[in-house]
Amino acid sequence: MSMFDLTGQVAVITGASKGIGLGIAQQMAAHGAKVIVSSRDQALCEKVAADIDRAYGKGERVAAAIASDLTKLEDAERLASAAREVWGRIDCLVCNAAILPFIGPSAETPPEAFDRILVGNIHHNYRLCEAFRPDLAKTRGSIVLIGSGVAYIAAPRTLAYGAAKAGVLHMTRSIADEFAAERIRVNCVSPGLIRSWSAIETFGDDGLKAASQMIPIGRVGEPEDIAGAIIFLASKAGEFVTGQAFAVDGGTSTLTPKARGLLSNVSSDLS
Repeated sequence: MSMFDLTGQVAVITGASKGIGLGIAQQMAAHGAKVIVSSRDQALCEKVAADIDRAYGKGERVAAAIASDLTKLEDAERLASAAREVWGRIDCLVCNAAILPFIGPSAETPPEAFDRILVGNIHHNYRLCEAFRPDLAKTRGSIVLIGSGVAYIAAPRTLAYGAAKAGVLHMTRSIADEFAAERIRVNCVSPGLIRSWSAIETFGDDGLKAASQMIPIGRVGEPEDIAGAIIFLASKAGEFVTGQAFAVDGGTSTLTPKARGLLSNVSSDLS
């Protein structure tokens, strides 16, 4: 367990009030980290932080709430400034928040939605990495960017989102190379179809059941599946890993192009 022990670490997780981000925050706290829960809704962040304190705090504060909006580039610096004041250090940044304002045929994607997707998923995450860079250099910490299965699979209904997440994969390698001199590790985890609030809302139980039959491992993922990869990358176990992209997708990215096409028709939003 010591290889995966996060005791003493402080982790900032964006998009952490529900879904995959919530699962990451909970599991990092369960493995000993103090966590800063961030999303656009301060009240919801505070509720999540209080729940984590009750579940994992053992009488001490292990979670804090700081709202931030990934559509506002200036919020990256504001979040970093506020986060460093909580426990005086940052060891891990998990860029989980994403934006997908439109799902549909590429020809029907509104230009403003395309721009929001690129800014929210690429530019804002880059600004977050730069904003937290001084703190992570001090602790020789790590960054985990959250990609998506649609970075690997051609899904016409999510062209802009897929392009943005493919950009996140490249950005991971570029930032990892640049930050390595400061001993900051940077990696990417790309979820496949995960049973999150957005997936349930988009596909319903029947859609998820149909999709699970085309996933090689035979089921859709759970938020804890993604959290496990994050814990590995943030812990001692992942100290020699940087610049890598991990698809946590039940084997979906190993499918033939024809099978991937069938799956993309059922589940075009893969994170």
